[in-house]
Amino acid sequence: MAAAVMAACTTSTDPIPIATITLQPGLDSIELNATFNGWIVTLKDANNVTLTGRTLSWESNNAAVATIDASSGVVTGIGSGQSLITVRSEGKLAQSTIKVLQPVLSIVATPDSFDLPLTTSRTIAVQLVGPGGVALTNRVITWSSSSPNVAVVSTAGVVTSVSTGTTTVTVRAGTKQADVKVRVVGEPVNSVRITPQQSVHVIRIGQTKQLSAECLSATQQVLIGRTITWNTNNPVIASVGSTGLVSGNALGQATITATCDNTVNASTIAQITQIPVSSVTITPGSLSLAQGTQGQLTVTARDSANNVLSLQGRQVIWSSSNIPVAQVSVQGVVSGVSIGAAEIQVSVDGVVSAPIMVDVHAFLSLLMEPTTRSAPWPDGLFSPPIRRATTTESSGR
Repeated sequence: MAAAVMAACTTSTDPIPIATITLQPGLDSIELNATFNGWIVTLKDANNVTLTGRTLSWESNNAAVATIDASSGVVTGIGSGQSLITVRSEGKLAQSTIKVLQPVLSIVATPDSFDLPLTTSRTIAVQLVGPGGVALTNRVITWSSSSPNVAVVSTAGVVTSVSTGTTTVTVRAGTKQADVKVRVVGEPVNSVRITPQQSVHVIRIGQTKQLSAECLSATQQVLIGRTITWNTNNPVIASVGSTGLVSGNALGQATITATCDNTVNASTIAQITQIPVSSVTITPGSLSLAQGTQGQLTVTARDSANNVLSLQGRQVIWSSSNIPVAQVSVQGVVSGVSIGAAEIQVSVDGVVSAPIMVDVHAFLSLLMEPTTRSAPWPDGLFSPPIRRATTTESSGR
């Protein structure tokens, strides 16, 4: 009885028959002298249940192109061409084709680095080089981006920007690879707008005016975060600060330029002029001159805030209402020519003062006339002379 039991325990059952075998990939390629062991073999029974633990055998129908290890399925490429690979197990088989290709010795990617503006794409061109410098085609090429949050790359090598930053795009073929540095930058500046939008900005000498600049895209959208630099072609006339504040330094014109990202610029004219004259006065308010003498008048110009203005560079014109009596020079010096009266006026940049009156009278001379001594003086001196004022008329008496 015991022996019968032992016999029953050592009796093996037949394995479940293999119904189908599949072999993946259906087609693959390797380079000359390279190996491949990426086969996926699936065994299933009639109920489509996967079977394991079965013995597999491998063979190549073209050993001049590719040899295969009969038990492990490792393929070695030894010649250009293709071979049919067969895997067998328990009377079932599956087949796949493997190609043996000339090796890729190098990959040339063009360009090898570039800037890519936001919202744009660019294609990287690739050339595979084989033995003897021969260009290779019909090869599997893979692409990847080290920072897909900055830029992504398609299977055709088209790089599309996502956000500003840098990434490395890698292209692979065979055992070789090439890297392309990509920097994603802001959308390119198409034009610059200076505000206020005037072709000429009038600035009074000694005063300032604030200008602003905007960097614009091709669709006239304002691009923020760009670097704007300002400069002037004539700082003696008008200087400009880093914020666009223009200062009027001297009379004349200067060209003010704003540049975005050191690429695109726009210009405007700064016209530096005098502060307008609001009022003009003459001092003193009147003048009395002896015939043949002169007197100095002074002009004062003021702005609307009653500030005294410099006369430098301004048009100052003096005038007399009666030139035969009183004449006035360009420096405001009045000459008494003959007895009488005249009004003197002055205009500064076209603003006329109120007139002042100039009276020209006869010249007074003091004549020394000695008198007879009425009493003795000490030390034998005569009595002091008596001063009498007499007039010298224009007739010469």
